[in-house]
Amino acid sequence: MERRRKVGWLLALYFAVGIGLSHSTAAQTWVPERNVELVVPAAPGSSMDVIVRTVERIVREFKLAPVSIAVVNRAGGEHAVAYNYIKQRTGDPHYLSLTSQALLANHISGVLPLTYTDVTPIASFISEYYAFLVQPESPIKTGKDFVQVLKEQPDSVSIAVGNIIQRIAVGLVLQSGNVDIKRVRMAAMTGAKTTPTLMGGHVDVAMAAIGAAIPLIEAGKVRAIAVSGPKRVGGPLAAVPTWAELGYSNSSLVAWRGMIAPKEITPAQIVYWEGVLRLVTENKKFREMAERQQYDVEFRNAAETRKLMEAEYAQLKQVMGYLGVVVVK
Repeated sequence: MERRRKVGWLLALYFAVGIGLSHSTAAQTWVPERNVELVVPAAPGSSMDVIVRTVERIVREFKLAPVSIAVVNRAGGEHAVAYNYIKQRTGDPHYLSLTSQALLANHISGVLPLTYTDVTPIASFISEYYAFLVQPESPIKTGKDFVQVLKEQPDSVSIAVGNIIQRIAVGLVLQSGNVDIKRVRMAAMTGAKTTPTLMGGHVDVAMAAIGAAIPLIEAGKVRAIAVSGPKRVGGPLAAVPTWAELGYSNSSLVAWRGMIAPKEITPAQIVYWEGVLRLVTENKKFREMAERQQYDVEFRNAAETRKLMEAEYAQLKQVMGYLGVVVVK
């Protein structure tokens, strides 16, 4: 009973300040009635796993839900295992999964049989950028050098990408630079292998998340020529320009993370999880985790997240057509 009173008080406070909620919506109430599963569509120890376990720890420690919560890793199939698991629980709000643009891109490429319209978006709350990296002594000195070389001789530079989203980040830049993508050499591998492959001299350029790139940049093992986001990153990357600054329009890519639930849950259940997740992302411990991982925290509610997914699906489909990896018509 004490835990129920605690979450009730927190949500009442949340509703009272009117954060994005109407009076009629706030009047609807629902709380979970049994154990909740937080699904990680990746392996233990991955960046997605760290995010979900941080969410679980904050919910448990600050008693933001009146029931137990278990983190379950369901890796495999480019997130297909996790998302299919969620889809099979139609109408049940006791299952949530972390998600990313992979839910969109892997459907467009034919890897996933489902996409954002087959689940219920709850919120998005983390943004991450990628760094374009070269060896310290690489003749590619700037981002403009990178695009110009590929424009003149597309097969002269090899690029290591860790996932479909990193491949898209490259595609956005090269499409803006009018590069013949059919001749560009991109090697797909696990994210953990992109920078070692670069440092070993096996590729000319590698993609990496900012958090993973910074220690290597500080150690002088790699050099960043551009970042994928719409704004510069601080610290060791403060002097590294965005692609927009270099003159390549519509080339920004923000890798976001959010939470989804099964389809056909009720508006009250959506509101409940929106409220819990907003409280989690405002928590100091969540902010500290985000700072360590070089994430930006930006909360979007369910409606805003669905609009984000809809807009990005169309954008990704366009650039993936350029990359030659579109299956969905």
